[in-house]
Amino acid sequence: MSKYGELVQRIISSIRHGDYQRGDTLPSLRQLVQQYGVGLNTARRTYYELEKLGYVVAQPRRGYVVAADAGGGSDSLAAPLGAPFIHPALYDTRPLTHAFVGAMRHYAQALAEPALAGIPALRRQIAQQAYAEGWQVHADEVLITCGGMEALSLAVAAVTHGVAQPQVAVLQPAFPGLLGGLAEQGIAILPLVLAADGSVDTAALQQALSQGEVQAIALMSAYCHPHGRSLPPATRQQLLGLAQRYDVPVIEDDAYRLLGFDGTVPLPMKADDQDGRILLCGTFSKSMAPGYRVGWLLPGRYGELVRRLKLSQTLASPLPNQLALAELLSGGRYLPGLRRLRQQLADKVGQLETLLRPTLPDGATLQPAQGGYFVWLRDIPADCVQLAAAAQRHAIQLAPGTLCQPDAAGRHALRLNASYFSPDQQPALDWLARAMRRV
Repeated sequence: MSKYGELVQRIISSIRHGDYQRGDTLPSLRQLVQQYGVGLNTARRTYYELEKLGYVVAQPRRGYVVAADAGGGSDSLAAPLGAPFIHPALYDTRPLTHAFVGAMRHYAQALAEPALAGIPALRRQIAQQAYAEGWQVHADEVLITCGGMEALSLAVAAVTHGVAQPQVAVLQPAFPGLLGGLAEQGIAILPLVLAADGSVDTAALQQALSQGEVQAIALMSAYCHPHGRSLPPATRQQLLGLAQRYDVPVIEDDAYRLLGFDGTVPLPMKADDQDGRILLCGTFSKSMAPGYRVGWLLPGRYGELVRRLKLSQTLASPLPNQLALAELLSGGRYLPGLRRLRQQLADKVGQLETLLRPTLPDGATLQPAQGGYFVWLRDIPADCVQLAAAAQRHAIQLAPGTLCQPDAAGRHALRLNASYFSPDQQPALDWLARAMRRV
């Protein structure tokens, strides 16, 4: 390859890896000459070629900058439907910003009163929110964590503490973060597959429980990731009944319970917990404070152990973010923003479901979501791992079902993030409709 060709590929690689982003100024011609030992004509030819390819544009007094559509960003099929988070544009962050500014007047006092389990004001707000929903938790039972992921991690560590070969039964499809966290810790997973009607075949679970091979059951009960549906009361009672019969804990992930499309906030299974066996893991990241990394945990009878684990890992959670959230929660100041967010998510999910349903291949299924922000497609003839890789070449981002259900069924499922959907992505949906039929 020629010198200018090598230099073109080097700069393209830097742009694609994000070292240089849209609008960033690239090295000058003189810098290219000095840095790479090439001639001035080679440097000029390099940028001329990059301009032709659409990676750079020349701007007066700035030189060459990364183009707005660098790397094919102008592809008419582009659609980030595989993203894991809610589109940030759907949040009204102004109330949280105001709360943050107002809360900082208490910062010096909070610094002088260390609260390793979390500031009392925020823990009281969580207890009061539960009371308003119709169930009870006391503020001194709440542990504030560094996001929902730490809450899950602490819960898993507590229920498997001291076990040589731990195993956790996980209701699937499941949150990828939980599956990945268990795998990273070397914890075996016993899959509990949720059927389309919300039922669960627990035969394998009961056998494993009877032999003492399972240390906990992990699940979501409300607007579950990725299908956005809540567990039927019979399934909740069935799983809780097994946990009670065999005296094992339940890890309940509460991340999406506030995101119901009809405004309903179902009670968590924790509300029926009579003996502290349910560890309820919550987060503010999805409903009101993205990026703040503040979560919470109700550890039940594992409280002392969980607090020791928290102390040894992260000591405490950031004070400013806790103060801001306590301020936002007081007096229900978060409710208008939450209502708007729920309505926007309901509209986007409904719109995407409506457009997808008539395009599905024979046998594929799409159950309407009741909350959250994902659309879950099942029983697709095509291999969705390969489909997602092919989509990437067209700037379409898809999440194959194996992220949430790492088995054969997962290879024929897709998770689509409706919060990123817009009508101008119709060409991407047309491509997807064709690709789903290829076996």
